[in-house]
Amino acid sequence: MADPVDDGARWERQVQIRLVRGEAAVLGEVYDRYARMLHSVAARLTGDEQATRDLVVGVFTHLWQHPRSLDPGRYRLGTWLVMAALDRYESGPDAPPREGEPAARLSAARIERADAALGSMNRGTRVAIHLVHTEKMDYHQAAAELGVAEDEILRRLRHGLTMLAGTDAATGEDGR
Repeated sequence: MADPVDDGARWERQVQIRLVRGEAAVLGEVYDRYARMLHSVAARLTGDEQATRDLVVGVFTHLWQHPRSLDPGRYRLGTWLVMAALDRYESGPDAPPREGEPAARLSAARIERADAALGSMNRGTRVAIHLVHTEKMDYHQAAAELGVAEDEILRRLRHGLTMLAGTDAATGEDGR
């Protein structure tokens, strides 16, 4: 069985190449894959439906206009989109989009904690998170794909997301 994490990384590298070439269809593919997740994050940040829509549109517009700011070797696409949303939210709705990578305002310590959390996850947890959050499988499909019980997938997801959420809790940073 092919490693879904490696397949996803290859797809993301191709996405960045196609965005740089100006292929509009790839933006649609990225939107189809990540818009729900990004909308959910934006809704938690803003608490307002119009502000949520504006934030999501702003992030995808930034990706289209600045495709080189995406570095698939450094960040997964979903992570980059969330960081871009945080960056735009923290900058305020009227601030012009900034050049460069969206994590510019994140502290180095915060990034190191997130990297450490990801690095400390076992492969089963990382793959479960990838299947559900990147490949858009529900937990039933992910369990079938990996040949494990649904309770096990849920346990892995809770564990992984708790580890990632704890990266901000360690210092009281709340993304604002």
